[in-house]
Amino acid sequence: MSDMNITALVESFAQNLVAAVEGSLTERVQAAIAGAFDAPQKRGPGRSSSQAVAGVETRAAGRPRQLCPVPGCNSVAAPVFGMVCKDHKNVAKSKIAKYREERKATAATGAKGPMPAASKKVLSPKAARARKIQGQYMGALKSLAGADRAKVKQTAREKGVAEAVKLAKSLKKT
Repeated sequence: MSDMNITALVESFAQNLVAAVEGSLTERVQAAIAGAFDAPQKRGPGRSSSQAVAGVETRAAGRPRQLCPVPGCNSVAAPVFGMVCKDHKNVAKSKIAKYREERKATAATGAKGPMPAASKKVLSPKAARARKIQGQYMGALKSLAGADRAKVKQTAREKGVAEAVKLAKSLKKT
């Protein structure tokens, strides 16, 4: 009699497992089809749109389509063919690299000419000294603990950061 109960339990478990797998598969297929046609995905409660279906990426994730780099071609590039379209998958990689460089050069030079280089901000000597002392202070505090650390912080508030760094160095030696 117990063999019959075990068999019934195993059969019901197998049926439940098959139903769960089929349901999951159906949801993933529907999400993949919806993603291919850029349709919004159905979300469960409490899930963000980026987590709607795990493992299924769609173009709606914020990434633009990458186009084939061959001049005059407006087809979508595919990772399968080395990021070129299926029509140009047999073009030499050296030519593809040259096309990419040309595209990058034309993108960098707009109608006004080449883009200006980013200017590096120069600090005043006073600001540079202040940053250097602040770095020394933070480094000195890291090596201290407890009451010594509290003394150094109190000194920084009362007498300044430079005095606090001197105190921290003297406390570290002892």
